[in-house]
Amino acid sequence: MIAFILSVLCGLYGTAVIIMTGFLELQNYIWYVFAFVFFALGKLIKFYLNKRIPLWSVVSVYTLATLGILIFIITSIQISLSLPKEDEPGLDFLIILGTKPDLEKKGSECKYRLDKAIEYIDNNPDTIIVISGGVGRDKKIESMEMADYLIKNGIDKNNILVETESHNTRENLIYSKALIDKYNVDMKRNADITIVNDVRSVLEVEDRPQTIGILTNDFHIFRAMHVAKKLGYTQVFPIRAGSNNILYLHMLVRETFAILKALNEKYNNK
Repeated sequence: MIAFILSVLCGLYGTAVIIMTGFLELQNYIWYVFAFVFFALGKLIKFYLNKRIPLWSVVSVYTLATLGILIFIITSIQISLSLPKEDEPGLDFLIILGTKPDLEKKGSECKYRLDKAIEYIDNNPDTIIVISGGVGRDKKIESMEMADYLIKNGIDKNNILVETESHNTRENLIYSKALIDKYNVDMKRNADITIVNDVRSVLEVEDRPQTIGILTNDFHIFRAMHVAKKLGYTQVFPIRAGSNNILYLHMLVRETFAILKALNEKYNNK
């Protein structure tokens, strides 16, 4: 009976997700798959009680289902524990990870990120914003759309760096770091101080570890920080943007699959 109830709940939740995020995202239909799985689990019990299938087959399927649920729970706990209690103030750079710029859509991940960036810059006006994101499936350049939103909401365009080549979290961080490094080189070249004495000229350049914030939605912070540290980021801090309460469960499931995919790729590359 519980399995059938879960099946109905998954179907209803999947419909809500599709209505809120769109019919073209194939990943949204995963909830209908879950609904079918729970329905099938309920049927298996009935088949066993009617002596149509052996007990071992029921135990095997339920064990696999339980393992999947445990993996999801463990991943969700890790994501929850990775969330910062407060924002790190006075960062040198704030990287906003790219996402679909569906700013008019209810529950938009992008809008949560950009509104958080505006809030952070209001409190830390000297921080340089780095927006990352290339051409999406809608043929729009994510970072350009996001930059336009920030500028329209009062952020100085001279305080924004834009990266337009990346297509996933790893590329976001690789290309953003390259853009920051180039910016630093240009600034140092312009800021060299020449001290003249009787012997020679001396160039002094301030060289200190720079702090970088990675701004993304709460459900994405764990994976983003893991990728950043793997890529060699050192003085890096998570900046937490919110997310839609209704869609949060869906995003956790999506992140679980993304983390499992990353672990599989890591294992295969060994």
